[in-house]
Amino acid sequence: MRSFKSLLVALIGLTALMYAVQGLASIDEMKVQAEAAPGDAYRDTLLSGSPAATWTGFALITLCQFVIAGVAFKGAWDLYTARNATDAEYKEAKNLAIWAGGLSLLLWFALSLMIGAGLFQWGSEFGAMALTRAFQLGSTSALTILFVNGVRD
Repeated sequence: MRSFKSLLVALIGLTALMYAVQGLASIDEMKVQAEAAPGDAYRDTLLSGSPAATWTGFALITLCQFVIAGVAFKGAWDLYTARNATDAEYKEAKNLAIWAGGLSLLLWFALSLMIGAGLFQWGSEFGAMALTRAFQLGSTSALTILFVNGVRD
């Protein structure tokens, strides 16, 4: 069961890494979409007419996805190396895995919902996709961490 938990946490990292890389790969398409309808993209928002702020938000979210991936991979490794350890040592090894799940929820709630959807009101196709991905990463990470931390080893 301990090795399986390590695998699940590694999947959090892999998912976050894939989302970050896909976001970077889509930069050219995002530029085209933003330039095609700049008035629609920033209409009636708090930061109206501020594409630089939107790109800053994108950069922050992408950076956070890379951080989540790194923390999750390290957490998975810690769990894997502690798979034959005592219960107390294994419990201590869960710390970074739990942080990965918490950071995923933070990314979804604080960055994507509050900043992306609330402040910038991302109304573009990419904004909706980013919000959906953040929710998927946050919810699956939360369920994974509940399993990792709650199920008896």
